[in-house]
Amino acid sequence: MIQSANEAVDFVAAIHALKADDPFACRIISLYHCYPPQLVFVDYWLIRDDESGDVTGAAARNGSNFILLLTEETDLEEVSSFMRVAGASGVICNGKYTLDLNRPSFTGPVLVCAEMTEADGETELITPEIREAYELIVSCADDSFKPPAFDDFYVDVNHKLRHNAISLVGVQENGVLVSIAMTVAESDDGAVLGAVACLPDYRRKGYGSQVVRSLTERLLAQNKRVYLHRAQDANVSFYEKLGFAECGTWREYN
Repeated sequence: MIQSANEAVDFVAAIHALKADDPFACRIISLYHCYPPQLVFVDYWLIRDDESGDVTGAAARNGSNFILLLTEETDLEEVSSFMRVAGASGVICNGKYTLDLNRPSFTGPVLVCAEMTEADGETELITPEIREAYELIVSCADDSFKPPAFDDFYVDVNHKLRHNAISLVGVQENGVLVSIAMTVAESDDGAVLGAVACLPDYRRKGYGSQVVRSLTERLLAQNKRVYLHRAQDANVSFYEKLGFAECGTWREYN
């Protein structure tokens, strides 16, 4: 049974009781706090066992993209059918579970950091302008990542920054923004690190490590576990040296 969050007694509490220590739970809760279910472009659901009524998972929709929190008790057949009927253009979930969506998927590891490695030195960090951050991300994009339109990016990031749902830091050299790190979701006890970018001419100088380390240390000081969804076989040693370790996998359907 899939129940709308509008009919649930306490949506966030139900997720915490189910599986608070999870990057997909963090992403759903962060979205819920930032964009309430009264808005037309978002929806939220609890997934319940038909017989017992116990919560076995959760789902969130932002536009036509879905985030799923799945467990061993989730009825995957029911969720698959729901995703097809809902017209999901993108779905991300725990890589342990495979949905029947009649489309290919790709996977990668989920990393978590509970304690940062020692820094080599301190660097003065800034909060960059959103346009600057966007232009840096675009300049570093490759075939595996297509940046959103600037207007969409600006509205979403600006709103989430104002609601403390994400964080953004950067480092400059000679007045030029050379590297940024940004979370894509934050809840009371978790955060998901998303965009990390460094201008090609400034790589291998420690700027990427500095912004990731600084942002992660700030989040850990707030008693948040820091997750990231790493691309398969990408930046393995980079994140290992910063204290990140694999704790699972993600799966995305597009």
